[in-house]
Amino acid sequence: MNSKTLLPSGLMDVLPPYAAGEFRLIHHFLKSFMGFGYQPVIPPLAEYENSMLAGQGEATSHHVFRVADPLSGEMLALRADMTGQIARIAGESLGNAPRPLRLCYAGYTLRTTPDALKTRRQYTQVGIERFGSIGTGALAEVIAIAIHALSTAADKKLTLDLHYPAVLEQLLANTPATQQPAIREAVRLKDAARLRQLDAAPIATLLESAGNADRAIKALRSADIPAEALGELAALVAALKQQQIDATVTIDLLDLAGYEYYCGIGYAIYWQDPAIEVARGGCYRTTHGEEAVGFTLYIDDLLTHLPTEAAPPSVIIPGGTPAAEAAKKQAEGFITLYE
Repeated sequence: MNSKTLLPSGLMDVLPPYAAGEFRLIHHFLKSFMGFGYQPVIPPLAEYENSMLAGQGEATSHHVFRVADPLSGEMLALRADMTGQIARIAGESLGNAPRPLRLCYAGYTLRTTPDALKTRRQYTQVGIERFGSIGTGALAEVIAIAIHALSTAADKKLTLDLHYPAVLEQLLANTPATQQPAIREAVRLKDAARLRQLDAAPIATLLESAGNADRAIKALRSADIPAEALGELAALVAALKQQQIDATVTIDLLDLAGYEYYCGIGYAIYWQDPAIEVARGGCYRTTHGEEAVGFTLYIDDLLTHLPTEAAPPSVIIPGGTPAAEAAKKQAEGFITLYE
């Protein structure tokens, strides 16, 4: 009697035709990014723990598998996210490269625990990072490329949601520490009524301003927020209009999702149908003090909501047929199978 191998929870084989779909998407995104001058890099699957978890890597430290390296005796960390590795490459291996430095990547990541409401622990991550500035031009460039790559990968309407996490921290600066957890929870739950009960009416007003970007900016002009944040958001919305991005643009100033290392503007990209998040990114500073902006998407999340692509027709060819002859049929759109 054969016994079936049991895989660890959250880990799985990717089988036909989904594996082919994953490879096609990886190729599509990397080709799109490279067309805009983003150079691919391939960081290692594991690094020494102290380097893997430095800077941006600290945000996913609770997801990281650790193992002792039998050669050095040091602890290694298996990556749970690739952004920190790309930042390390930019600051060290490519530290003397001209700026702006544009890099793209694709690779596999592993996490100790699944995200909320999910069971998966293995992910295929793809993204771009632009080093040297977090100005309006850099942000608009990265977002426009992300929208273009996603809109050409699937016939799905997109929503770009902009946020500015630092605003909440500034508004909470003069709030008693004992009251802050309740306010943060009300913001997370989008509960404006609860915020007013907590004497946080200005924060409730910001919460209620969320929506269409143009209307949100008008509402925010009379709100109690830093002029710098409003100016950056207004400039970015104008730049994205000039880019003519194929997405609905909204603003949710108090969106608290994403990594804590983001500074300035952050953003998430959603499919409108089904209503799921497909990419996320933002501005940050590396451990070398360099400004950077990027975005990340996970191929696995996309594949579960995309139809499988029909395989090309097959043709049987005699055994021993030269591969060069078979290639002629393949160029015509056939898969060739030796008899």
